[in-house]
Amino acid sequence: MTLPLTLALAMAGCAVSAEEQAQADEAATASSALAPTIRWTAANAGGPVAFSPDGTRLATAAGGQELMKLLAIGDGSVAQTLAVEGSPDAAAYSRDGALLAVGTSAFNQNLSLFRVATGQLVFQTTGHNNATTSVQFSPTNPNQFATGGRDRNTKIWNIDGTLVRTMRDSLRVLAIAYSPDGATIASNSGGNVHLWRVSDGTLLRTIVATNVFAVAYSPDGTLISTGTQLFNAATGALVRNLAWPAGGSVTTTTFTKDGRAVVAGGEDFPNNVDVPTIRYFRVADGATLATFDQLGGANAYVKSVAISPDGRSLGYTVATDEKTVLAASPF
Repeated sequence: MTLPLTLALAMAGCAVSAEEQAQADEAATASSALAPTIRWTAANAGGPVAFSPDGTRLATAAGGQELMKLLAIGDGSVAQTLAVEGSPDAAAYSRDGALLAVGTSAFNQNLSLFRVATGQLVFQTTGHNNATTSVQFSPTNPNQFATGGRDRNTKIWNIDGTLVRTMRDSLRVLAIAYSPDGATIASNSGGNVHLWRVSDGTLLRTIVATNVFAVAYSPDGTLISTGTQLFNAATGALVRNLAWPAGGSVTTTTFTKDGRAVVAGGEDFPNNVDVPTIRYFRVADGATLATFDQLGGANAYVKSVAISPDGRSLGYTVATDEKTVLAASPF
């Protein structure tokens, strides 16, 4: 989608006149009425989503099964399936795309690492007691990745299965994120966002957030999103709140490739009915740029969102409906 000039300037943080700002506000309002341009929908696939670094595959879970599906970006067909223990809760590719780590809801044997080219299981272990809920590879160290779990721990692993370090959180960890420079890991532990130094596991800072389910670093590493708030990564100070309607909830968040917008997924709750929803928020001022709602049936919610490596596509899953969708990203 091509943005109007005034909206593009506003998103870039450039100075605009009062007239240009009014036009930008009008454009933002108009864009909020957009519906997603869906490229394909895959049924029986409703878990975490992760794009391969080359953008040719979208990893997701087989609904209600102990399987990961690697879907072809072109048409959503199943290119590969990988068997795991338990229902997949988290997945991440290594930065070269050679490995895929999967965390599941199983009490034991809930962390698996695969070689993508062959489907070979490199190792499987109990990453955390009672589920590995989140996983992410280091953006700078090709031999390490991190996990979070319901046992109130954040952990760093070598790709041979060796545990490098354990950081003790206060509550169960439902989301983690590496800083782009690989020096810090953020873990969302019941709304306490802990920032851990990777080199020695030192707790650098705790940010108190309103959302317990999500965390993401901006591409430049200066901001942290929980889907409902933005924080300064260096100081922990609240930058701004993001307007998600009362009664709803955010379960997942990321940034657009250029870092100018936050993507948040979850549910609205109008008339006491869950409505799966995705919103784009402008980083510069928190304005809602787009709202995609009615993405699934009643009592469903958006479980996971991801932006493709080229920034052009939005991948998301709708829990309960158990479907994975590839759509055009409007920003």
